[in-house]
Amino acid sequence: MALASALVTSCLHLLWPARCAGCDAVLASDDAVFCGGCAQATLPIGNACAGCALPHFGPPARPWCNGCARLDFAFSRAFAAFEYGGPLADAIVRMKHGDRPEAARRLGRLLAEPLGRALAPSMGPPIDAILPVPLHPRKLRQRGFNQALELALVARGHAPAPALLSLPRLDRTLLQRVKDTRELGHAGPSSRRVAVFGAFAVADRARVRGKRFLLVDDVMTTGATFNECAEVLGRAGAEEVRVVALARALR
Repeated sequence: MALASALVTSCLHLLWPARCAGCDAVLASDDAVFCGGCAQATLPIGNACAGCALPHFGPPARPWCNGCARLDFAFSRAFAAFEYGGPLADAIVRMKHGDRPEAARRLGRLLAEPLGRALAPSMGPPIDAILPVPLHPRKLRQRGFNQALELALVARGHAPAPALLSLPRLDRTLLQRVKDTRELGHAGPSSRRVAVFGAFAVADRARVRGKRFLLVDDVMTTGATFNECAEVLGRAGAEEVRVVALARALR
């Protein structure tokens, strides 16, 4: 059975070869996400601040950077896989604005590692549900798919072994986007906070009360969207909200 499956996969790769998510070059293997050059230009974040998810070089006992230590976030901890830029930024733009839902299914593999860290027992009590940051219905109809949902589905399926011990369900409907915000592009923190204020709601407060959630999105720019989602969940009675993004935009 395994041999037959491998043979089918090889034949499909010959007919429809996998392509680099960044530059569209043909890949040698379906398991790869980027070609060699694009992979080298994709920068993992590694140690990051628990608040802003930017690279942080402080001691483990102080997970917050100096700036975030003075702030009050609605979420308990933030995680991100890579710096936003280069081939990864190209891949995300192609995914969202180039009608490439299959790119989300490939990029989701890169989200599995930070998602596993966010679900690790060392982070605290188990998460009850994974929530993709929702799109407004108008934008969902226009795009045809929610990239956050696609990334979350793949990342959950590829989560590292420790996270598999208590893998939470994925809830597609609990968090809703009720305000159609404009494309925020290069908007600053203040503009983003204003734009997303009142943009989200929960479908059923009873499903939120006393529960812990992990929010998933493709890019964390200033954290305004994540924070607004976490605020809404907190007002509905959530016990804790953690957040994880595929990429973090640098200041």
